[in-house]
Amino acid sequence: MKGLKRIGRAAALITAGLTVLACGSGTGRSSTGTASGVAAGPTRVIFIVGDGTGVAQWSALRIAQDALPAVASLPVIGLVDTRCDCPLTTDSGAGATAYSIGKRTGYTMIGMDADSVAHTTVLEAAEARGLSTGMVTTTHITDATPAAFGAHVPTRYERYDIAAQLAEKDIEVLLGGGRWFFERHPSGSLLDDLRQRYTFVATPAEFASVDLASTERLLGLFADSTTFPDKHLRPSLPDMARAALTILDRNPRGFFLLLENEDTDDLNHDNQPFDALVEGMRELDEMIAVALDYQQRNPETLIVVVGDHETGGLMVTLPRDEAPRATFSTRGHSSSMVPLFAGGPGADAFRGWLRNEEVGQLLMRAVTEGPAHLQ
Repeated sequence: MKGLKRIGRAAALITAGLTVLACGSGTGRSSTGTASGVAAGPTRVIFIVGDGTGVAQWSALRIAQDALPAVASLPVIGLVDTRCDCPLTTDSGAGATAYSIGKRTGYTMIGMDADSVAHTTVLEAAEARGLSTGMVTTTHITDATPAAFGAHVPTRYERYDIAAQLAEKDIEVLLGGGRWFFERHPSGSLLDDLRQRYTFVATPAEFASVDLASTERLLGLFADSTTFPDKHLRPSLPDMARAALTILDRNPRGFFLLLENEDTDDLNHDNQPFDALVEGMRELDEMIAVALDYQQRNPETLIVVVGDHETGGLMVTLPRDEAPRATFSTRGHSSSMVPLFAGGPGADAFRGWLRNEEVGQLLMRAVTEGPAHLQ
């Protein structure tokens, strides 16, 4: 019944004028699989965004510790050109939209192409197939990256509209900040209805007390806006990832899960010192370790880790007889390529040099056809 409800909602969305992405176009890779294109087993896709993370950010983590980071266990490595449709750099709206709809778009746009045409996102495509879905972030859930997967607006700053669109969806897990945009919506509080549909939590203590074994839908809004830099306002990213995977894992058809660390972007925007950057990267890597642990128990899971752009123009230097130092060239975004890490069925398709919209096209194929059919 739940799957039928999702299909009905997605069909209504498409009928209302959304354009379904022609999956896999423009990647230069051939498709294999059955005529129906559906994989034999469950479809499990975990897409992890380290917002603002480029090569230098990962280098900082590697320099700071003797052991390889967890992300090094993912065998496939690529480089992603993160530019958007117009400027040489991108913002998180256009960057995440390229991943969510498989098309480059204009600055700050959400779930739309550069001509302001809305397209089905990979999360919406997952719902249409009856998969469970979830989004976890350290910023408000209406911020650019999660919004790009669950909403369609001309600019990322239309947060009340984004909140309303997220509230209409059948997303099983939503964890982050942004309570204000649901509670103070101009048309009235959206939380009254959401509390009827979800187990709702607003503090780490309430989150810790949730009986995940009996929870079908979980909504956590831990701050009015972002939780950065007050990490005590929210549960840890690893804990939120575990909770999301526990709930989504129950669907025999599978799931699509977006996990984002926004703190990595904020730290670089603020040009924070080396140790602070490492702390943010370490929490991201600990969340990746949770995903890898799940994949070990469910080897049909595809994991993709990438940044939406690089922030800060970071350079890590090692002065003689001094501690590592973070040096920045900007407080904004750079056009540097970002590393991509992948593992699991279909991961080889993410190898090499890719444009950001090609990553989105591959994600769409992974959800609609099954990761095993990627080549």
